[in-house]
Amino acid sequence: MSYAIGRRIRELRENHKISQEQMADLLGTSRQRYSRLEKGQVDISFIMIKRIADFLGVPTSAITSAEEERKELVTLFIEKSNAEDIIPLVSKVEEILKVFHAHEKLYYQMKERDSFEN
Repeated sequence: MSYAIGRRIRELRENHKISQEQMADLLGTSRQRYSRLEKGQVDISFIMIKRIADFLGVPTSAITSAEEERKELVTLFIEKSNAEDIIPLVSKVEEILKVFHAHEKLYYQMKERDSFEN
C-alpha cells in the first residue's frame, strides 16, 4: 500500500513540477526521508497525505484511491508486440508451460509414492 501511495504522490508532484526538496520542506522532513516515502520504504500518515493533497490542490482521494487500471499481462504483451511476432512467442510459452506441468505432475506423483513408502 505504501508503495502505491508513494508512487502516486511522486506522479502528482512531478505533474506539478515541484521538487522533492520543496515537498520535504513542506512536511518538515529531510529530502532523503521524503524520497523513501515516495519509494514506499516508510509509512505515511493520513495527516501527511492531507498536507500533500492540500499543497498540490488535489483531494486526498487523488492520492489514496486505486483508480489506476491494471492490465492483464497478456493484454500488455499483445499491445506491445507485433502481431507477426506473437505466434512463435506464444507457441514457445505454451511449450514451456507443458514441460512445467509435466514436471509438476511427476513431482506430485513421486511425493505421493514417497508418502506411501514411509
